[in-house]
Amino acid sequence: MDLPGVEEGAGEDQKIIVRSNGTVTYVGKDIAYQMWKFGLLGRDFLYTRVDWGPEPPVYPLWGTTSKDGATDAPAFGRGETVYNVIDTRQSYLQRVVALGLRSLGHAAEAGRSIHFAYEMVALTPAAVAAMFPDHALSEEDAKKPYLEMSGRKGLGVRADDLVDALLVRAEAEVRRRNPDEDEERARETARRIAVGALRYYMLRFSRNRVVAFDLDDALAFEGETGPYLQYSVVRARNILAKLGERRGQQETDAVWLSSHADLNALSAEEVAGLWDIPLLLARTDAVLRQAVDSLELATVAKHAYVLAQAFNSFYHRSPVAKEDDVDARRVRAAVTRLYLDGMTHLLSLMGIEVPDRM
Repeated sequence: MDLPGVEEGAGEDQKIIVRSNGTVTYVGKDIAYQMWKFGLLGRDFLYTRVDWGPEPPVYPLWGTTSKDGATDAPAFGRGETVYNVIDTRQSYLQRVVALGLRSLGHAAEAGRSIHFAYEMVALTPAAVAAMFPDHALSEEDAKKPYLEMSGRKGLGVRADDLVDALLVRAEAEVRRRNPDEDEERARETARRIAVGALRYYMLRFSRNRVVAFDLDDALAFEGETGPYLQYSVVRARNILAKLGERRGQQETDAVWLSSHADLNALSAEEVAGLWDIPLLLARTDAVLRQAVDSLELATVAKHAYVLAQAFNSFYHRSPVAKEDDVDARRVRAAVTRLYLDGMTHLLSLMGIEVPDRM
């Protein structure tokens, strides 16, 4: 395949797709795979359900198989737009793949082949020491901000291993804070915290920055972390629960509050101090659209963090359940309810579940 203008200085003007001995090169397979993703290949895989093992299935999971495929498998590989999530070092080959589609007469699909590039994921020296206790760190390595993963050096980390390491630490912290928690609930709480910590940490870095993963930093309950955001939602939920116990459940209901919370009953000064959270929530859809258009998901993580900070400031200066003034209480309850529902939805879009307690 000719490579007109794929990359100046690449040193290639052609790319081998099939070798003379009949074997297909990696880029040839990538082109075929990209065609399958768009439904252009004319061939399909067979699919079988993946067994989750002893754990209850989180969602239906399918894998490819060479025989005995399931007859009720959903349709895969017929995308309108394809995002290939692979690091920035593959940028040149991703352009070659798009050119392959164009050369085969699929110019529209080539234009909808989007490379979601990101910088490499590395480990901080502290994370290396925690996950690879037998790996001796030199003084020089210990001072570096991060260490690149290297199969040759034995520093490769599977996602499962990283989640397991986070689970162990999260469960220890949950049991420290809630020693009377039953085992099943403690484990589920730890799972949500660990997975939320990992997902938020991976999202908070912009695509042109190296992700230096640190276990302690990811699991911190303060700062720009998943647990901090989860804790803010748990706090909002607890505030409304106390309000419901003292004043009745209707005072926590979103529909009821929408017709009973009266801003006109408050002073202009107090009203001015309540707008941060509603205004930030009103911007959420625009932030999401910008993130999709720019492929910069870190803006969503940052928006969630700023929103959590605003709520943290709000509940410290504005009591809700303990407020005796009925007008102030209902308006503050409405803001709390707005935050609870809005942040829960925003976290769900990032794949982050909120525990019952933390």
